[in-house]
Order: sequence, then C-alpha cells, then structure tokens
Amino acid sequence: LTSELAASTTSLLLQVRPRGAMLGRLALRQGVPSAALLGRTRTLATVEDVIVRCTFIKPTGKRVTVPGRVGWTLLQTAQHHDVGLEGWPASPSYVEDYGDGPATKADHVIISKDWFDKVPAPIYPEELAMLESIPHATDTSRLAAVVKLTKDLDGITVYIPPGNESYKHYNS
Repeated sequence: LTSELAASTTSLLLQVRPRGAMLGRLALRQGVPSAALLGRTRTLATVEDVIVRCTFIKPTGKRVTVPGRVGWTLLQTAQHHDVGLEGWPASPSYVEDYGDGPATKADHVIISKDWFDKVPAPIYPEELAMLESIPHATDTSRLAAVVKLTKDLDGITVYIPPGNESYKHYNS
C-alpha cells in the first residue's frame, strides 16, 4: 500500500509541476526518476565564465586592466570602470530616426595587433565611414561601442589614442 501511495503521489506531483526543482529532488529522494531530470545535464555558469579582462592603455601610457562581461561592449566596460571613453551604444533601436549603428566616433580605440584578428569584423557601414573620418585612425582602429566582448577576447589590449576627442577633457 505504501509503494502504491508513493507512486500515485509522485505521478500526481509530476502532472502538476513536471519541471519544478523541488519536485525533482522529492522524486529522486523516493527513488523515482523525475521526468524533468531524465536525459538532462545542467552546468552552472561561474563568474569566471562571464568575465573578460580588458586592458586599456591611456594616452598617458598608464595601463588599466578591468573586468568586463561577455556581451558587453568595450565602451560599456570602459564607462563602467571610468576609464575615460565617452560615447553611446550602437543600437538599432533608433533606426527609424537616425539609422543603424554607432552614433559617434568619440569612442575610437586602437586594438592591439595581437588581438585585432580575434575581434569580430565590423557589421555597420557607419563604423567604417566614421573611422575613415578620423585623422589618427590606424589599420586596427575600431569604435568601442560596436566591439562586443566574448570569452575569446579575454586579455584584450586596447589603446586610447592621444587624439581621441572624448579623452581630451578627461583628467586621468
């Protein structure tokens, strides 16, 4: 009678909330495999899995290494840590009024040659047009607002050129 009651209770619980974590633990405790747990393995992300270390070299030569997050841009990382870059996110949210892509060239940076090939290629034609209008742009120049961080970029080195217009008025 006890095993029949346990089986019917587990069956009823599985019908009500088949994917609940608590239910899965209860079912396993009773020796009944939970439908939510069968054939599924789950790994938890750690902080280390989402951290991307970025080194910014300021026009003064000072190196600042800061943690960014996977999915952030170089600009978000620099602004979060007050490195000295201004700008606005490149977003398609204002496409109807202003067009797609970066909004300013104030966040111009130079990617280290060692890292440049690992950075995804530009996706906005506006970025290329803005870079062409910067007198001190190089072959590895990019706009920080459009360089999204991935785990492959962990350790990236970025130069903030002395002619960067957003850094001219920054006192660090």
